[in-house]
Amino acid sequence: MKTILILDDEQAVRNSFADYFEDHLWRPVQAESAEEALELIETESPDAAVVDVRLPGMDGNDFIRKACRRNQKTAFVICTGSPEYLVPMDLQDFPCVSNRLFKKPVTRMIDLEKTILQTIEYIHEKEIDDE
Repeated sequence: MKTILILDDEQAVRNSFADYFEDHLWRPVQAESAEEALELIETESPDAAVVDVRLPGMDGNDFIRKACRRNQKTAFVICTGSPEYLVPMDLQDFPCVSNRLFKKPVTRMIDLEKTILQTIEYIHEKEIDDE
């Protein structure tokens, strides 16, 4: 069973994502802050993370930067309610960060899950190529 970290400061959003992924045989773990999520990355080693950008304290971009340095095997997908948000250039260069951005509310969760699985696969392929 794959583990997915859901990082969002809104509990209703976290719960809806967690319910979807649990129904699709993932083990969801939730965090409401980037700081909490960094601790979870250490203990849970999630296969993937759905990350909100606007968070209290550390934002989602900085969380991804720090988390990628600690664990290159987690796939990150950004999901934001900000209509004008663009993925920063440095994050686009990380192989563990999906280049597909999701806007809230996510109406097609299956597309989010497919993107996560594709990013996980890409990371594994990159690992094999680097060996």
